[in-house]
Amino acid sequence: MRRTLLPWLLAIFPALLWAHPEWKEASAIGVIDEKNSFALTVKFDVPSFLLGQLPKDAPIKDLDVLMFTPNRLTSSIEPSRQQFLAGLRLEADGKPIAWTLESFPTAEQVLAQSGRQGEADRYPVMLNAKFRATIPPNTQKLVLRLPDALGTVFTNLRKGMEFQTVMAISKNEPGEFQIGDGTVATDNQTIVALLADGFGHVLPDGWDHCLFMLAMFLGAASLRQALGRSLVFTLGHSITLSAVALGWIGNPGTWIEPFIALTIGLGGWMAYRGSATNRQMLVVPAVFGLVHGLGFAAAVSDRLKDWDNGSIVRILVGFNIGVELAQMAVILTSAGLLWAILRTGLTETKVRRFLCLTIAVIGFGVMAWRAAGIAGLV
Repeated sequence: MRRTLLPWLLAIFPALLWAHPEWKEASAIGVIDEKNSFALTVKFDVPSFLLGQLPKDAPIKDLDVLMFTPNRLTSSIEPSRQQFLAGLRLEADGKPIAWTLESFPTAEQVLAQSGRQGEADRYPVMLNAKFRATIPPNTQKLVLRLPDALGTVFTNLRKGMEFQTVMAISKNEPGEFQIGDGTVATDNQTIVALLADGFGHVLPDGWDHCLFMLAMFLGAASLRQALGRSLVFTLGHSITLSAVALGWIGNPGTWIEPFIALTIGLGGWMAYRGSATNRQMLVVPAVFGLVHGLGFAAAVSDRLKDWDNGSIVRILVGFNIGVELAQMAVILTSAGLLWAILRTGLTETKVRRFLCLTIAVIGFGVMAWRAAGIAGLV
């Protein structure tokens, strides 16, 4: 134990010796006025940010090189200004909002402030950067992310006299501020957002979902039959997603992921064999849809707590219509690509069987990989 501890102490001691003697956490104040203008002021240690390090980790010798090497401080301001602006992100009800930079510390301000603090206390140099954004009317929820190099930022957000919230924003935990009462957004806005959300869970995010749809298409005798299977599949995952959202069954965890991959493998294999009847190929998507519904529930688990029983029907309808539209897009695109491939002179049966077998291999392989990941083997 002593042999292991001594090298670590020898390695850490120089860092402790040269690191900031009096580092301070960054802080931020945000104010939303009656015109939905969001003014944000961030107070942070400028020299350490220019180095791309947390204040507590920035060595004094590196700070001195930055501050007292001719033109080094001046040339670092503009890239850091752009880096700060790129790392500052704001979402209003899930939609990104652009920031306008109003002021950022200059090299002259940094040197002047450090000089006023005296030789012994020249670091940290805490100065303000100011930004402004316009929040859309009727916004319910804001999500604020700050540059990672600031570390943990204690943030005070205020909207008129309505509310004031204080929280710590870090790299892994952005600030979430509920600024509406949840009743202002119109039904049309909500439905559109849910449609987009459901569509996005398949395209572009759900590559495994797309593979399953491709297997259903390749195993169908016609485009109409494939679209019917897609609809049955949607009804299946609607059932389990509803059950989780209503609290009838527990929220699934990562254990569901290998089973989703298994349905892909089985779907590809059944389409490859081509021995299932049309009735069986309607039951299979329904059953597999139940499994995928649990996967959807796991994917949106962070939002399930906000779904109340009164709005659950509208939410599920909007989300699942979005999913179904994406599935139809996958099937129609697959039909177009298959038609183009067959125009080259290849035999349809061979192309279908090759693609089905490929999907089966991928599905079973991903299942094994995910199972091994859950077991901690990879």
